[in-house]
Amino acid sequence: MTEIAKRPTLHAPCEKHRPGPAARTAARMGGKVPVLDTRRLQLRGPRVYDFKAYADILTSDRAVFWGGPYSRKDAWDDFTNYVACWMLHGHGLWTIDAATTPTAGFVLLGYGWDDPEPKLSVFMSAGAEGQGYALEALEAARDHAFSALNWDSVVSSVAPDDDRGIRLMKRSGARRDAQAEAALGTDHRHIWRHAQGAA
Repeated sequence: MTEIAKRPTLHAPCEKHRPGPAARTAARMGGKVPVLDTRRLQLRGPRVYDFKAYADILTSDRAVFWGGPYSRKDAWDDFTNYVACWMLHGHGLWTIDAATTPTAGFVLLGYGWDDPEPKLSVFMSAGAEGQGYALEALEAARDHAFSALNWDSVVSSVAPDDDRGIRLMKRSGARRDAQAEAALGTDHRHIWRHAQGAA
């Protein structure tokens, strides 16, 4: 476990829901995020109370393949960045709700500072692993990118030693993109491309 993960967890005031007119405005804005329903899942706009699950994932050893574990503050910065993507780019972070596991994880059509193009990522809570939810959520977000956003392709970035992530990419029909990897000039991330019509 890293030094960051061993530190006491401090909860900031911004994490808490504050009832009132501003919260109602936030709910109306969040209601504009497209809701994607699959056979077992609903992908919906994140709410402030979803941050606890987000932080639980990113501040744990589960985040080791994404540069973590993160501090809680860095997890908040990451969470708010990808929620803001909806207003800036028209795509962003969804919360994954399963019938028996609310806030089971998150799926992202994101666009970070260092990203040459939007990326597709999915990360689940420990209790939601092993049920096929990650693939179901990834496919729903990917298909939304193709059908609603008219994208031809989208990439996922996976660490070379992330066996679970690699299996997910293969099951989804994604293919390694050597050209995109060469353009990034790094060998510590593999780029997997989801192309329309290839899955």
